[in-house]
Amino acid sequence: MFTQLLGKYLIEQNVITAEDNRQLHDEMGQTRVKLGTIAVADGLLNADQVEEINHLQTQQDKRFGDIAIGLGYITADQLDGMLSKQGNASMKYYQLLNEKKSISMDKIEEYVKAFQTSMGFTDNEMDAIKNDDYGTLMTFFALVRDKLITDMAGLVMRNLTRFVTSDFYFGRMKRSTDYSYSIIAGQKAIGDNAIYLGFAAGSDIDGIMELAKGYAKGVAISGSEEVYDAVCEFANLNNGLLSSELSKHDEFSDMNPPQVFLRQAIKGTAYVMPIFIKDKQVDLVISTDAEFAPGENEHKLNIKKTDETEKTVNNAGNIMIVDDSALIRKMLRQLLEKNNYAVVAEATNGEEAIETYSRVKPDIVTMDVTMPVMDGVGALKGIIEKDPEAKVIMVTAAGQKDRVVEALKIGAKAFVTKPFNEADLLKNLTECSAGIYE
Repeated sequence: MFTQLLGKYLIEQNVITAEDNRQLHDEMGQTRVKLGTIAVADGLLNADQVEEINHLQTQQDKRFGDIAIGLGYITADQLDGMLSKQGNASMKYYQLLNEKKSISMDKIEEYVKAFQTSMGFTDNEMDAIKNDDYGTLMTFFALVRDKLITDMAGLVMRNLTRFVTSDFYFGRMKRSTDYSYSIIAGQKAIGDNAIYLGFAAGSDIDGIMELAKGYAKGVAISGSEEVYDAVCEFANLNNGLLSSELSKHDEFSDMNPPQVFLRQAIKGTAYVMPIFIKDKQVDLVISTDAEFAPGENEHKLNIKKTDETEKTVNNAGNIMIVDDSALIRKMLRQLLEKNNYAVVAEATNGEEAIETYSRVKPDIVTMDVTMPVMDGVGALKGIIEKDPEAKVIMVTAAGQKDRVVEALKIGAKAFVTKPFNEADLLKNLTECSAGIYE
């Protein structure tokens, strides 16, 4: 986040252009930081000393750090510290500014200090922003007394880094009672704590698209419906992880199915934080207001299922995927088919799952827990009533322990959590096929 904010500041100061900044960030992934860059940035060497060492390297078969130690400029411990920073994003950005835009390291340091002053960051906050310490940063960017909101915001930022991209930054959170949008996709967690998490956009949905495509990774998504669906799944991931954390404190939490609303306004109080993913804005919307509603008229996603196929015998097994998310169905299908399973049918809710199971009779069912019309536990009951030998593996978000326990008592053979661990899923499928759970 630090390099994104610093880049924005340099653009505002006319030091670089927006195109320059995008090119620098695109090159960061292929950049290896030189020790000289780190030494100057950390104040261990000046530019003249770095130039001297670089010149000596042309005459001696020695590494930069060994020459610097030999000259008495740094210690071995300082060298170790420098080596540990060679993958540091801020150091990569400094180096590219120096090499590509011919800005001296001394001048870069001046800009960094001016940036810190303009933002009002303390030294500790600067360290936090450079290290992506979102817990500390939320005390500055989200001046909200409700810890549940700041905890959720920090969790979202960490998961953006883990599952979407590190190329983002965010602005200050603001309280709103009249936020309007062109699209909002999200989910409400219920129980001891009611919390809504959504991602929204005004007229420009480029940020929503960046979020969706980043989260989908290698799974192709096309059209606005699949984009909205992917954003809903990212909200589901975050809600599940927060629910899991709350359960450690004996706080019960469950989740309603994700929802999408178009061209409306929120009802109640929410906190809105702009996030810029690859310079494209998407708004994070969080509310703990019991009366909060993201909108009045829900937009029902219209995404076609993959057509049913004939059962085969020359494979690892015939699978039926049950999930309301097209993204999750695609992810599972891609993973299963890569490992020689045949996906013979899909269903998008519990009622559809019961009907399809009776007709298709798959070897194994992967069953989402949270779905509209009828949830996965209800579908499991219906399938077990029709076929007590049915093999069903539950698919859950983190934080749904009670629902999982209920499903296992009813007759589910196992469960896996989203996002999927391929080895864990395949292990459960293999054991289920072999009857190990019987």
